[in-house]
Amino acid sequence: MRHITRRGARVPLLLGALVLSTGQVLPASSPVTIVTESGRREVMPVTTRGDVELLPIDQVIAGLEVTLLSDATGGAATLSYRKREVGLYNKRSLASVQGDLRLLSSPVLLEEGRWLVPVDSIPRLLGPLLDTKVEWRAASRVLLIGNVVIPRVTVSTFVTGDAARVVLEASEKVPFRVEQQEGRVAVSIPRDILDVPFQQQRLAGGIVEAVQFLGGRDNIFAITLGRRFQRMKAVEQEAPFRLVLDFQGPPLPPVAKGPAAVPAPRPTPVPEPPPSVSTVVIDPGHGGEEVGARGPGGTLEKDVTLAIARKLRAQIVGQLGLQVFLTRDGDAEMGLDERTAIANNYKADLFVSIHANASRAKGARGAEVYFLSYQASDEEGRRIAQLEGEAIPSGPAGVGSDLALILWDMAQAEHLEESSSLASRIQEELAVVTGSEGRGVKQAPFRVLVGAGMPAVLVEVAFISNPDEEKFLSSEPYQNKVASALTRGIARFEQGRTARARFSRGAPRGGR
Repeated sequence: MRHITRRGARVPLLLGALVLSTGQVLPASSPVTIVTESGRREVMPVTTRGDVELLPIDQVIAGLEVTLLSDATGGAATLSYRKREVGLYNKRSLASVQGDLRLLSSPVLLEEGRWLVPVDSIPRLLGPLLDTKVEWRAASRVLLIGNVVIPRVTVSTFVTGDAARVVLEASEKVPFRVEQQEGRVAVSIPRDILDVPFQQQRLAGGIVEAVQFLGGRDNIFAITLGRRFQRMKAVEQEAPFRLVLDFQGPPLPPVAKGPAAVPAPRPTPVPEPPPSVSTVVIDPGHGGEEVGARGPGGTLEKDVTLAIARKLRAQIVGQLGLQVFLTRDGDAEMGLDERTAIANNYKADLFVSIHANASRAKGARGAEVYFLSYQASDEEGRRIAQLEGEAIPSGPAGVGSDLALILWDMAQAEHLEESSSLASRIQEELAVVTGSEGRGVKQAPFRVLVGAGMPAVLVEVAFISNPDEEKFLSSEPYQNKVASALTRGIARFEQGRTARARFSRGAPRGGR
């Protein structure tokens, strides 16, 4: 059934995490849904002092023909299925999978006879044990086990002179709920999980500005209304199952024919203050066969960057009310130039590229934030830029070419000051989380930042080559902390830019 309501306040998209002040484990705020080929059920996790969510493994494996045996001392347990075994060890963040050690995001705990396992590490254990696909989808709080059939929702759009249409089509019947809010329409589909290949799309015509899939537990689609929007009509249809949203705007005025008007003299142009931030493009580094750096425990940079980018998108949308797009929302390989092209296409106000650092130095740790420069600020910056993709090609048309340098200056000089400011705000906030005050803001010729028509930074959130930081990076609570730091940095930059714009508008022009 479809429900339509109206209200001015924005719906909060995220639930606050439960923070504990003691070392004991307590029930979490909401259950985890386990979906298997035979059905679905809910299991209530527990949390520790570090906000780590754990699931009782006996409840997870219920009905899966997996046996759980604890040793006499209670220091270890074994999961068995068809001659395959997984070993768990109390208060250890390591598990044995067919004799191979696997790093977990946090230690396994034995509490009151229950073996508690970090929920985000369960796929690394049950996947090889059951020899099937196991996936944890944090945004929906769903654990998928086996070849589960998931409803698929596609999005199509149509625009004419005075109308725009958005169609959500589902592979099976799903509940659509429509809510018109201030400046946007939110469509939620309260199902455990959906397969949504769509991410975002901008529309022309000024009636609907953009359509974006935000996800979350209610699978929310956000439709941003444009300046020409007047009214909306929502219709639910069957065969196929879909929701049709029609947005109406005023008719376009006819083109009047008459004598050519004498053009008025052009006023003297006055520099405009920087616009306020409304659109942010987040770039999860690497993807597809380009996995990026690999941690000693096997964690891949491409997976970490995508997980943090998704959390950052949700926090910026929920807390700052900005429009956010990702350059990739899946495991897809993309060219470096294509990433900034996406930001330019969406007319983004900020571009943030997320990466995980790597170094042969065993003690390397902490976060670094870079903005673009023709010359690297140090040798380490030059090395990292070479790993991520050198900005200026070598050879006759490269560093030694006058034309290359002129084009470089024309393309980048406009945004370097604000890029530096954005990098500083983000680094200050990340330093609180990572304890990396000494690493600071740096400059390097990253190719992924070249061509960005807006302030742009590249963030190395931590060293995935450091075993301790690799463990943090694979932990959902730590990913949330990094996303929160990035959100605070962007918010501080936005506040500073707004203040500068107000001062610029209020300052006297001219004078002696």
